[in-house]
Amino acid sequence: MTAADAEVGTRPQDPPVLVAATVGEVTAVWQVEVDARVLLGDFSGAWLVDADGIRGFAAEADWIDQRSSRDGMLELLLARPVILAGDGGSPVDPADPAVGDLPAGVRIVDVAATVAQAASAVERNREDFATADPGKRQPGWAGAWDDAGFTPVPGRAPEHLDGDAAEAVIRAMAAARGLRGLVQRWNALDKLRVQRLGGALHPLPLVLY
Repeated sequence: MTAADAEVGTRPQDPPVLVAATVGEVTAVWQVEVDARVLLGDFSGAWLVDADGIRGFAAEADWIDQRSSRDGMLELLLARPVILAGDGGSPVDPADPAVGDLPAGVRIVDVAATVAQAASAVERNREDFATADPGKRQPGWAGAWDDAGFTPVPGRAPEHLDGDAAEAVIRAMAAARGLRGLVQRWNALDKLRVQRLGGALHPLPLVLY
Protein backbone atom coordinates (compact mmCIF):
# COMPACT_ATOMS: atom_id res chain seq x y z
CA MET A 1 0.00 0.00 0.00
CA THR A 2 1.35 3.43 -0.91
CA ALA A 3 1.18 6.52 1.27
CA ALA A 4 -1.46 7.90 -1.08
CA ASP A 5 -3.55 4.76 -0.69
CA ALA A 6 -3.30 4.97 3.08
CA GLU A 7 -4.53 8.55 3.00
CA VAL A 8 -7.93 7.56 1.66
CA GLY A 9 -8.84 6.17 5.04
CA THR A 10 -7.47 9.11 7.04
CA ARG A 11 -9.22 12.15 5.53
CA PRO A 12 -12.44 12.67 3.59
CA GLN A 13 -12.46 12.32 -0.17
CA ASP A 14 -11.90 15.62 -1.94
CA PRO A 15 -15.27 16.86 -3.23
CA PRO A 16 -16.01 16.92 -6.96
CA VAL A 17 -16.17 20.05 -9.11
CA LEU A 18 -19.30 20.89 -11.07
CA VAL A 19 -19.78 22.18 -14.60
CA ALA A 20 -22.99 24.00 -15.53
CA ALA A 21 -24.23 25.26 -18.90
CA THR A 22 -27.47 27.19 -19.38
CA VAL A 23 -29.26 27.65 -22.70
CA GLY A 24 -32.62 29.37 -22.49
CA GLU A 25 -34.31 27.93 -19.41
CA VAL A 26 -32.40 24.64 -19.52
CA THR A 27 -29.33 24.03 -17.36
CA ALA A 28 -27.11 20.95 -17.71
CA VAL A 29 -24.92 20.07 -14.72
CA TRP A 30 -22.00 17.63 -14.85
CA GLN A 31 -19.98 16.42 -11.85
CA VAL A 32 -16.25 15.70 -12.21
CA GLU A 33 -14.23 13.84 -9.58
CA VAL A 34 -10.86 15.36 -8.71
CA ASP A 35 -9.46 13.21 -5.88
CA ALA A 36 -6.15 11.74 -7.05
CA ARG A 37 -6.28 9.09 -4.32
CA VAL A 38 -9.33 7.56 -5.96
CA LEU A 39 -9.16 8.20 -9.70
CA LEU A 40 -7.64 10.50 -12.29
CA GLY A 41 -10.67 12.68 -12.90
CA ASP A 42 -13.93 11.23 -14.17
CA PHE A 43 -17.63 11.97 -14.33
CA SER A 44 -19.83 10.89 -11.44
CA GLY A 45 -23.15 12.59 -12.05
CA ALA A 46 -25.22 14.51 -14.61
CA TRP A 47 -28.51 16.37 -14.34
CA LEU A 48 -30.78 18.40 -16.60
CA VAL A 49 -32.97 21.13 -15.12
CA ASP A 50 -35.57 23.21 -16.97
CA ALA A 51 -38.43 25.56 -16.07
CA ASP A 52 -40.37 22.62 -14.58
CA GLY A 53 -37.53 21.38 -12.39
CA ILE A 54 -35.33 18.35 -12.85
CA ARG A 55 -35.77 16.08 -15.88
CA GLY A 56 -35.20 12.36 -16.35
CA PHE A 57 -35.63 9.63 -13.76
CA ALA A 58 -35.03 12.07 -10.90
CA ALA A 59 -38.27 13.86 -11.82
CA GLU A 60 -40.13 10.85 -10.37
CA ALA A 61 -38.01 10.66 -7.21
CA ASP A 62 -40.45 11.61 -4.47
CA TRP A 63 -37.64 11.90 -1.92
CA ILE A 64 -36.39 15.03 -3.75
CA ASP A 65 -38.58 17.72 -2.20
CA GLN A 66 -38.02 20.45 -4.78
CA ARG A 67 -37.79 18.33 -7.91
CA SER A 68 -40.47 20.46 -9.65
CA SER A 69 -38.69 23.75 -8.93
CA ARG A 70 -35.95 25.01 -11.23
CA ASP A 71 -34.55 27.38 -8.59
CA GLY A 72 -34.79 24.75 -5.87
CA MET A 73 -32.98 22.10 -7.90
CA LEU A 74 -30.20 24.46 -8.97
CA GLU A 75 -29.68 25.51 -5.36
CA LEU A 76 -29.44 21.84 -4.40
CA LEU A 77 -27.18 20.78 -7.26
CA LEU A 78 -24.81 23.76 -7.34
CA ALA A 79 -23.67 23.41 -3.74
CA ARG A 80 -20.03 22.82 -4.73
CA PRO A 81 -17.64 24.99 -6.80
CA VAL A 82 -18.87 25.23 -10.37
CA ILE A 83 -17.41 26.10 -13.76
CA LEU A 84 -19.84 28.01 -15.96
CA ALA A 85 -19.66 26.77 -19.55
CA GLY A 86 -20.64 28.84 -22.56
CA ASP A 87 -20.50 28.27 -26.29
CA GLY A 88 -18.31 25.29 -27.14
CA GLY A 89 -17.74 24.59 -23.46
CA SER A 90 -15.52 27.65 -22.96
CA PRO A 91 -15.58 29.13 -19.45
CA VAL A 92 -17.94 32.07 -18.98
CA ASP A 93 -17.43 35.02 -16.67
CA PRO A 94 -20.20 35.12 -14.04
CA ALA A 95 -20.99 38.70 -15.10
CA ASP A 96 -21.87 37.54 -18.62
CA PRO A 97 -25.63 37.95 -19.24
CA ALA A 98 -25.64 34.54 -20.94
CA VAL A 99 -25.07 32.89 -17.56
CA GLY A 100 -28.69 33.40 -16.56
CA ASP A 101 -30.07 33.42 -13.03
CA LEU A 102 -28.10 31.39 -10.49
CA PRO A 103 -28.86 30.73 -6.84
CA ALA A 104 -27.31 33.16 -4.37
CA GLY A 105 -23.97 32.08 -2.99
CA VAL A 106 -22.89 29.83 -5.87
CA ARG A 107 -19.10 29.48 -5.80
CA ILE A 108 -17.88 30.04 -9.35
CA VAL A 109 -14.43 28.86 -10.46
CA ASP A 110 -12.10 31.30 -12.23
CA VAL A 111 -10.66 28.82 -14.72
CA ALA A 112 -7.79 30.97 -16.01
CA ALA A 113 -6.65 31.80 -12.48
CA THR A 114 -6.97 28.14 -11.46
CA VAL A 115 -4.74 27.03 -14.35
CA ALA A 116 -2.18 29.71 -13.44
CA GLN A 117 -2.25 28.67 -9.79
CA ALA A 118 -1.72 25.02 -10.73
CA ALA A 119 1.10 25.86 -13.15
CA SER A 120 2.93 27.80 -10.42
CA ALA A 121 3.41 24.50 -8.60
CA VAL A 122 6.04 23.49 -11.17
CA GLU A 123 8.45 26.22 -10.06
CA ARG A 124 7.52 25.79 -6.41
CA ASN A 125 8.32 22.08 -6.63
CA ARG A 126 11.69 22.88 -8.22
CA GLU A 127 12.52 25.26 -5.39
CA ASP A 128 11.43 22.83 -2.70
CA PHE A 129 13.41 19.99 -4.28
CA ALA A 130 16.54 22.15 -4.59
CA THR A 131 16.25 22.98 -0.90
CA ALA A 132 15.65 19.37 0.14
CA ASP A 133 18.33 17.83 -2.14
CA PRO A 134 20.88 20.49 -3.15
CA GLY A 135 22.72 19.65 -6.36
CA LYS A 136 20.57 16.62 -7.15
CA ARG A 137 19.02 16.33 -10.60
CA GLN A 138 15.48 17.70 -10.67
CA PRO A 139 12.54 15.38 -11.41
CA GLY A 140 10.52 16.03 -14.56
CA TRP A 141 8.11 18.56 -13.10
CA ALA A 142 7.46 20.35 -16.38
CA GLY A 143 7.01 17.06 -18.22
CA ALA A 144 4.38 15.91 -15.73
CA TRP A 145 2.46 19.17 -16.08
CA ASP A 146 3.13 19.41 -19.84
CA ASP A 147 1.86 23.02 -20.12
CA ALA A 148 -1.61 21.82 -19.22
CA GLY A 149 -4.63 24.03 -19.68
CA PHE A 150 -8.39 23.94 -19.80
CA THR A 151 -9.34 22.76 -23.29
CA PRO A 152 -13.01 21.89 -23.90
CA VAL A 153 -13.51 18.70 -25.90
CA PRO A 154 -16.59 18.88 -28.14
CA GLY A 155 -19.00 16.04 -28.68
CA ARG A 156 -22.64 15.29 -29.43
CA ALA A 157 -25.71 15.26 -27.23
CA PRO A 158 -27.68 12.04 -26.65
CA GLU A 159 -30.09 11.34 -29.50
CA HIS A 160 -33.21 11.83 -27.37
CA LEU A 161 -32.36 15.49 -26.68
CA ASP A 162 -32.91 18.45 -28.97
CA GLY A 163 -33.18 22.24 -28.86
CA ASP A 164 -31.90 24.08 -25.80
CA ALA A 165 -31.51 20.85 -23.82
CA ALA A 166 -29.19 19.35 -26.44
CA GLU A 167 -27.08 22.51 -26.65
CA ALA A 168 -26.81 22.80 -22.87
CA VAL A 169 -25.62 19.20 -22.63
CA ILE A 170 -23.11 19.67 -25.47
CA ARG A 171 -21.60 22.68 -23.70
CA ALA A 172 -21.52 21.02 -20.28
CA MET A 173 -19.97 17.81 -21.61
CA ALA A 174 -17.30 19.70 -23.56
CA ALA A 175 -16.32 21.67 -20.46
CA ALA A 176 -16.43 18.58 -18.24
CA ARG A 177 -14.03 16.79 -20.59
CA GLY A 178 -11.76 19.84 -20.49
CA LEU A 179 -11.83 19.82 -16.70
CA ARG A 180 -11.11 16.09 -16.65
CA GLY A 181 -8.00 16.63 -18.79
CA LEU A 182 -6.79 19.42 -16.52
CA VAL A 183 -7.38 17.30 -13.42
CA GLN A 184 -5.42 14.41 -14.92
CA ARG A 185 -2.38 16.63 -15.61
CA TRP A 186 -2.54 18.16 -12.13
CA ASN A 187 -2.79 14.76 -10.48
CA ALA A 188 0.23 13.52 -12.45
CA LEU A 189 2.25 16.53 -11.25
CA ASP A 190 1.11 16.23 -7.66
CA LYS A 191 1.76 12.49 -7.48
CA LEU A 192 5.32 13.18 -8.65
CA ARG A 193 5.67 15.78 -5.88
CA VAL A 194 4.55 13.26 -3.27
CA GLN A 195 6.93 10.61 -4.65
CA ARG A 196 9.96 12.93 -4.57
CA LEU A 197 9.16 15.34 -1.74
CA GLY A 198 6.65 13.49 0.42
CA GLY A 199 3.53 14.94 1.98
CA ALA A 200 -0.14 14.52 1.16
CA LEU A 201 -1.78 14.61 -2.24
CA HIS A 202 -3.68 17.82 -2.96
CA PRO A 203 -6.64 18.35 -5.28
CA LEU A 204 -6.53 20.82 -8.16
CA PRO A 205 -6.14 24.24 -6.45
CA LEU A 206 -9.34 26.06 -7.38
CA VAL A 207 -9.46 29.85 -7.54
CA LEU A 208 -12.93 31.35 -7.14
CA TYR A 209 -14.29 34.64 -8.42
